[in-house]
Order: sequence, then structure tokens, then C-alpha cells
Amino acid sequence: MFIRMLKNEKGALYPISLVFFLSALILLSHSLSLYAVHYKTYDGLENMHRHATIQLLMEIQKNKIPEQ
Repeated sequence: MFIRMLKNEKGALYPISLVFFLSALILLSHSLSLYAVHYKTYDGLENMHRHATIQLLMEIQKNKIPEQ
């Protein structure tokens, strides 16, 4: 019965649409995972830069000679 349905023009549309939607789903999930990796990387770099800036400002403030 499945072979007969595939020979029909309407029946051939189901596997083609299934392959299309599965490939679109795989592409979407791959793109989202790449975006998540990039987001985590840039967020980590931003946090590290912010922490280094705070440490540098604290060190400058600690070593600063008061003006008289």
C-alpha cells in the first residue's frame, strides 16, 4: 500500500515534504546551536573585560597618591 501511495502524485508529496521539513529543522537547530556558542563566547569575553577593567580601576585607586 505504501508503494502504491508513492506512485500516486499526491502520495509522493508526503515524503518530499517530510524530507524538506526535517532538513529545515536540522538547519534551524544547527544555526541556533552556533548562535548559542557565539553568544556564550562573546558574553564570557565581555565579562572578563569588565572584570579586568574593574580590577585596573581598583589598582589605580589604591596606588593613587593623594593630592595636597
